[in-house]
Amino acid sequence: MALPEAYTGSDREEQYRYGLKWARPLVEETTRHASDIFTFETHENALINASPFGLHTAMFIPTIRFQGSVEQQKHWLPLAESGKITGTYAQTELGHGGFVRGLETISKTATFDSKTDQFIIHSPTVTSTKYWPGGLGLSVSHTVVIARLIVDTKDYGSHSFIVPLRSLKSWKPLPGIELGDLGLKPGLNGTDNGYATFNSVRIPRSNMLMGLAQVTRHGSYSRKGKAQAAYSTMVLGRVNIIRVVAFQLAQATTIATRYSTVRTQGYGQYNEAHTELPLMSYRSQNARLLGLNAQAFALLFASKACMTIYRETKDATSYLHALVAGLKAYATRTAADGAEDARKCCGGQGYSNLSGLPEIVSLVTPQCTWEGDNMVMYQQTARFLMDSLRDVEGRKLHPSLSYIVDPAYSSTLPGVKRAAKAPTLHLPETHLALFRQRAARIIRSTSTAFAQTSATEGVPTAWNKHMLRLIESAKAHTEVFVLEAYISHVAAVENTAVRLIMQKNCALYALISILNSPDFFEHGFLSHDEAEVMRNLVDDLLDKLLPDAIALTDSWAFSDRNLKSAIGMWDGNVYETLMSWTRQLPINRNLPNEDGGAAGAAWREVIGPMLKKARSVGAESASEEKIRSML
Repeated sequence: MALPEAYTGSDREEQYRYGLKWARPLVEETTRHASDIFTFETHENALINASPFGLHTAMFIPTIRFQGSVEQQKHWLPLAESGKITGTYAQTELGHGGFVRGLETISKTATFDSKTDQFIIHSPTVTSTKYWPGGLGLSVSHTVVIARLIVDTKDYGSHSFIVPLRSLKSWKPLPGIELGDLGLKPGLNGTDNGYATFNSVRIPRSNMLMGLAQVTRHGSYSRKGKAQAAYSTMVLGRVNIIRVVAFQLAQATTIATRYSTVRTQGYGQYNEAHTELPLMSYRSQNARLLGLNAQAFALLFASKACMTIYRETKDATSYLHALVAGLKAYATRTAADGAEDARKCCGGQGYSNLSGLPEIVSLVTPQCTWEGDNMVMYQQTARFLMDSLRDVEGRKLHPSLSYIVDPAYSSTLPGVKRAAKAPTLHLPETHLALFRQRAARIIRSTSTAFAQTSATEGVPTAWNKHMLRLIESAKAHTEVFVLEAYISHVAAVENTAVRLIMQKNCALYALISILNSPDFFEHGFLSHDEAEVMRNLVDDLLDKLLPDAIALTDSWAFSDRNLKSAIGMWDGNVYETLMSWTRQLPINRNLPNEDGGAAGAAWREVIGPMLKKARSVGAESASEEKIRSML
């Protein structure tokens, strides 16, 4: 296999051109064949944001579909879906991110001019510069701009506007618009994350997306539908992030598992055979990698369950918004930490770009912050939880939260029955009971503390004071949903042999999660003896799953071209591939010619003059004379 083009250079423009090269067929596949396979992810299972045209399919088109009027959809969607225009989604500003209500477009940024029937899009400050949208720097002709709507000096909050950016004839920015690329990043350099400033740019009134809100010719404002519907695009984006990071974690785990099966190192402690052992045979290695693969499946099944709810809901309800926010935070943090751990499992080879692991880490890590910083996401989930518990007596509690007030899961109630007994600690229903009990206890205690502080010091003070507990509550509830999804999807597997393996995977995920979280053991609900039972269960599960480690990773069906990993090739030829790719690196191609390439330039410009200067200072020793004779 030839060296992947992604590894041939680090020049910013070269990487962008490489991104354009593979992004074009994805767009053509989407437009010519009405396919949605590349709407949210690339051919390499990265989020479509890695493409210069990623937000065109993932955000620009869905926003028009969700927020545009029927007339606007008829006008704009054919243009966008046929590829006659390209678009992005400009929400994030230099000084503002996921907090939509705080976007600094509050003064004259989307001001209605009734005399001309136009909106004036304006960036009043440096921090109101649109900053980070993919494709904005070089690749798109239009954008949806999220701006604050001002009509007759009245601020109606954030709304969406379609703004042309470039001439379709010359591709130059239109008057009043400044555009540019943000430069090199740790990853995602195939796309042109960019910035845009607007200096009193005028657009027709009809360019305001008016499916949810309207401004008439005479400046009358009206809103239709629920306010949450405006966040449908963002919620859909987060739902797809959850799915994509599951595959990215699986990619990293697949590479590390294959490498660890081939790589031999050390004899092991007290091993007299003096035969080097595969890395995968060490418990410290197989526990990490089998555990990571179990996590990847957990994220995949959670994403499937979440997508089902999204499709059935068809609207960004408070529950859906809270669920997706928590899952986005949990999934991205789990995948980012897991991908990095998989890289570390490969030792020095995992640090090489040729392993494919640094790129995966660089692709999954930023997802902890984009589309909403994870700490902010958890707080959105926590807000829903606190609001819901406050409404318990009014019977407004969502069905998914019923376990929180179930006496079976509250250790604070007298006579509560223990959910766990040593003989049942291997059962999924016991694992789920433990997850629910832990979450119910954390959420209830947090709600009580928050309510008490709110009553004496006010809600803002109470929220900041208990923020860590609120985040902990959101995470605990999210993990309940993840395990519920895991158990239900495994139970639905028809093939008996596969189902048995996946049940072991699910149990491994649950038990490792419990043992790694001290709050499961608070208040004595789980004993030290039961912890010892769970440790033994984990060891037993690892022994049973180890023979299927390669099969489990192969089940994700990644191709060699998808992984782009010299150490994770399906054929196991790690060292041959690694040396072949290394020799193909551009920096090594001119090595036979001592006057050319990087080595020749280094000698002429730096190394030769440096050594010559050093030799000219002071008398030469015998060893130095010998060295000089070699030069």
